[in-house]
Amino acid sequence: MKANSPIMTYLIRNDMIDDFVSYAVYMRFYAGLSYFNSATIIAQRPGAGFAASEAVWQKHFGREIKPGANPLIVMKPFAPLDLFFEASDTFSPDGSDLPEWIAKESSKLPEVPEIPFGLDSTAVARMLNNHGIYYDEREMGERLGGIMEYHETPLRVDAYHSRITESIQTHYAMVVNSRRSSIEKAAAVFHEIGHLLCGHLPQDAALKKINWVKLSIPKRDFESLSAEQKEFEAETACMLIMNGLGFEYDRTKYLDGYLINGRPPVYDLGMCISAADQFFDWMTEDAELRHCVPRV
Repeated sequence: MKANSPIMTYLIRNDMIDDFVSYAVYMRFYAGLSYFNSATIIAQRPGAGFAASEAVWQKHFGREIKPGANPLIVMKPFAPLDLFFEASDTFSPDGSDLPEWIAKESSKLPEVPEIPFGLDSTAVARMLNNHGIYYDEREMGERLGGIMEYHETPLRVDAYHSRITESIQTHYAMVVNSRRSSIEKAAAVFHEIGHLLCGHLPQDAALKKINWVKLSIPKRDFESLSAEQKEFEAETACMLIMNGLGFEYDRTKYLDGYLINGRPPVYDLGMCISAADQFFDWMTEDAELRHCVPRV
């Protein structure tokens, strides 16, 4: 989602952010839908429930689309657009009932169940290396979860591409506190990746030329962003990733220290959403991490 997206502006103006977050996490877990597409759905139809393409309704639920049903427009990978339909837009030719978790959604979205997740350091390091990010774990103080920096002297990482391992240079370095628990390390990785994918670091011009690295960092005047803005964006991206994996994650305690006169700074939620979506795409590409991003 681009900065200052009209969709995000609409959701903010109509006080729909909290509803969007709960809906986006729900759809991420049950349908593997991007946060961006959840935003487009809820902007088109506030209060929307589970929605899917006609092919998904037919293949997974044995249901057909009712004549005259109004579709919801979403972006489709490798194609311009796709059409989604809510459960009320479908019918079962044999009279079968909807699954209970869909049938009950009209009054309240079902809870996203927690799924087993532990940080496999080897898999995470490989995934980050494949996208041009150096990763290491070091013992740090209790108050520090990790760091993400633009390293002036380029570092070398081994990236796997087209069935071969290729050595590439990168200026992006992430180091996580080895003293933390598995879940705490995961949150640190997600927070630090939020800083990078929200555009808080300089552009690595040479790395950007390697198309297969698939590292999309927005060009921003990051030096004009306050520490409060950067921390709210990185921690919001972290929350969206953790919640999308089925974990309750409260960012309040961490961000209390970055309030300005008791209020959050003005920050770009669209950047946080884009960062979370990009990181989920990386996870689904990795065979050892793909199981952490469930799909219908």
